[in-house]
This record gives sequence, C-alpha cells and structure tokens, in this order.
Amino acid sequence: MELTFFPLTLDAIDQAAAESLCLFVGADERPLTGLAGLVDWRLLARLSRLLRGGQITGDTGEAVLTSPGTRLAFRKMFLFGIGPSGQTEEQLQQRVAQGLRKLADAGVRDAALQLPPRLSADAGVRTLVEEMQGPGRAVVFAPEPQRMIAALSKVSRGQARLEQRTVKVQAPAPASGAAREIPIAPAIESEPPDAEAERVQEEEAVITARGGCGFPRCASGSPRPARARRTTRPRARAHPSTPREPVPSRRR
Repeated sequence: MELTFFPLTLDAIDQAAAESLCLFVGADERPLTGLAGLVDWRLLARLSRLLRGGQITGDTGEAVLTSPGTRLAFRKMFLFGIGPSGQTEEQLQQRVAQGLRKLADAGVRDAALQLPPRLSADAGVRTLVEEMQGPGRAVVFAPEPQRMIAALSKVSRGQARLEQRTVKVQAPAPASGAAREIPIAPAIESEPPDAEAERVQEEEAVITARGGCGFPRCASGSPRPARARRTTRPRARAHPSTPREPVPSRRR
C-alpha cells in the first residue's frame, strides 16, 4: 500500500492522480469546508445544490456515488455521511472506517480523500492503515502533511507489516507570478563612435521611444515633410456706420 500526502490546495487537487475521489460530509456542515469545499467550488456549487435539494444529507451511513464531471480528473466521486458534530473521536473513527470499507466493497484500490478535521491525525492514520489493506494507493489531502507523516511514523512503530509502506509528500507548485532570472548578455568591446554616429543613434532612440517615426507617412512610406503655415496680418475693417471715402480715379 502506498500513502501519498498532498497539501490541501486546488493546485494539489489538479496534480493528484487517482481513480476515485472520496468526500466525508457532516450532517450540519454548512457550508462545506476542507476538500469538500474546494471540490464544491471547482464544480460550481454542484454539491451545495445537491444538499439544498435533499439528494445529499450527510446523515450517518449515507453513501452516494456520482460522476465528478469534466472539471476534475477523477472518474468516480463517493460521498459518505458522517453524521452531526459533537460525536466522540471513537464514533467518528467508526464512520470513517465504514466509508473506507464501502470503497473496498466497490473495488476501489486508488482513492483520494481527506480525513475529517475533527478526527485527530493519529486516529485518522490508524484507521487508514487498518481498513485499507492489501495492494492499493491512497492520496491523502491535509492542511499540514508533515503532521500526517509524523502520525504515520508513530502508528507504524513496532509493526512489521507497515515497514513496506511508502510515504510521499508533494511539494506545492511554484507561484505562476514568480520572478525569473533574466539572462544577461556578456559585454562586447567596441570602439567609441564618432560625433555623427552618436547623433544618429540619439535620433533613432527618440524615434523608437515614440513608437515609430512619430510623423504621418505618405503612400511611399517616407516621412511626409511638415508644411509651413502662412502668417498674414489681420485687415482693419471699417465699422458699418462709418461712411466710406470715395476713391479718386486715375486718368491716363
């Protein structure tokens, strides 16, 4: 048997490869939390609609098999009711063991799940070890995978049958926006340019900074020269009430 521990994140759910997904739902767990809450968010509140419609109640002994659809990489999705809160740890451990036995009866040998948060790590790992016997693989999601590893080491101490069990911890995926190192080109020695070359480089830098040549282009593609404006003095106009003086005629 192989136990693989993943952090409780959406990225880890996408990376986990398992045939079936197992969710433990409480009778008074509204809204859904933990792995069930993340799955409900990924499925666009499908589980919440089933709860409101009464198809899922979370009562003790409830077992529902459904398809997760195309938004998850699992083929089957099992939902097991664990009853109301306020149960003792021994009672809650029995509810989890009952659900794991139903998985085995259904022929599931590769499942992904999260133990109920109300169940301690030692009791939860002990239940997994006792109920999931034989060849198989379990992907366990946990907020703190290291605590689950420590609990497994404590439970398997002194038991020879647990020495062959494999424990893996999946590292969280790096952030998409992480800064990457930019390669720096090596310096190339060159001769200092003359004054004319420096002037051309400055003009090209200005053109590049402006997003192009900065001038409207004609059909031929060459820059169109700017047209000079004609400046004229404003003419003095006489007021309409002012009589105009006669213009003397010139005789040749």
